[in-house]
Amino acid sequence: MRRLGAILLVVLWSFVAARAVAESGGAAPPAESKAFDWGGDLRLRGVNFDDIPVSKDPPGVARGGPNVFFRGRTRIWGEFKFSDQVLFKTRMTNEFRSYEEGSGKNAYDFPDEYVFDNLYLDVKDLFDGKFDLRLGRQDLMYANGRILMDGTPLDGSRTFYYNAAKGTLKWEKTSVDILGIYDPAEDDLAINTQHRDLVGLVGAYPTDMVESGGGIYAKNKSIQKMPLELYYLFKNESDYEWTDAQGAAHKQPYDLDLHTFGFRLMPQLTESLTGNLEGAGQFGERGPQDVQGWMVDAKLSYAFQVAEKVKPSASVGLYYLSGDDPDTADDEGWNPLWARWPQYSELYVYAFDHDGAGRWSNLTMPYVGLDVPFSSKLSLALLTGYMFAPERSANIPGSDDERGLLATAWFRFKLSDKWFGHFLAEFVDPGDYYKVDNTAHFIRVEFSCLF
Repeated sequence: MRRLGAILLVVLWSFVAARAVAESGGAAPPAESKAFDWGGDLRLRGVNFDDIPVSKDPPGVARGGPNVFFRGRTRIWGEFKFSDQVLFKTRMTNEFRSYEEGSGKNAYDFPDEYVFDNLYLDVKDLFDGKFDLRLGRQDLMYANGRILMDGTPLDGSRTFYYNAAKGTLKWEKTSVDILGIYDPAEDDLAINTQHRDLVGLVGAYPTDMVESGGGIYAKNKSIQKMPLELYYLFKNESDYEWTDAQGAAHKQPYDLDLHTFGFRLMPQLTESLTGNLEGAGQFGERGPQDVQGWMVDAKLSYAFQVAEKVKPSASVGLYYLSGDDPDTADDEGWNPLWARWPQYSELYVYAFDHDGAGRWSNLTMPYVGLDVPFSSKLSLALLTGYMFAPERSANIPGSDDERGLLATAWFRFKLSDKWFGHFLAEFVDPGDYYKVDNTAHFIRVEFSCLF
């Protein structure tokens, strides 16, 4: 009842605030626009994966080995437009899963939780059109999602939200977002709560960890063929404790305070040749330990015509995340901030389970890719990369730094404006970074519809 009361108070507060702003100068919605709108979507997935290696000794595989399950996600949203400037939006999400095999058999049973993954107020074009403001629970993604993408990583792709405030300063060719984020382990607004941890590092075991922070993200298009993005982000990961399946208590005793500076360039070199270069460095402290890390995400793509409406794109790239040097007292491993999601691989994100769920770090991956849009309704994306570990810590079970060969294939299809989906197949042939050598696989079929 307390959570339901909190939800009603948030909705009421947002309604009153929006009405006050609208009456103070916002024009009424034009007669042809909708004051209220709503919609929803349904996503159905079948998943099969096995033999995904993890970096622990004695050696093992992610999620206990074979996992075969079905997952269904339903979402419904509604928005009320008070004026051209003021809008309130909410979206409710539910996901349920059915396991044939795997470690999640008791997770996400129907009807599970009802989660408000969007609950925000938009106020646009303040101060003569120079400032936008969004307050409340919202999705955020910047660049290719290497630093900001998923605020709730431990529920997979059920939700991505952040409890956040975002203000946007706007000029002709420049915008600057100012962010504030506060994401606790548990969702206090969930109905039928399952006391589920959303942000901790340890996967299945609930913690009381809080991730908070914010920063500045600037975009500039002054040079038409060389868009530039610059950012600074601060993140705090709080102390936390958890109890594992055997009843043993664990504690992470030190707060992490981390500062990250980065840039992104997107050059249009010729009509057919384009690039992406993102780089970032970070430093901070975890108790008495100094923390630092580096990230580079680089890609060069060339598009070529093979038929009137078919223009494939071939690419070559490099993804680099620093690792922790075992010979120093510092921690040099890259911290992915709010980017603990599949990134380059739905399969390999599970390989970081032992390091912290979705915690991409200590990785060098040169790769080649090919994207083929056969039509507006059919496309194929292929990627092959070889993965290395820049550093080898003492607990790595294998003999060297080769993580292995990664191959991914996405076949996306669109049946109509409202029905679409994909087929995904991924494989990893583990290298000598691991002691296990079975080829890992991840297979997924998805159908989605809008209503």
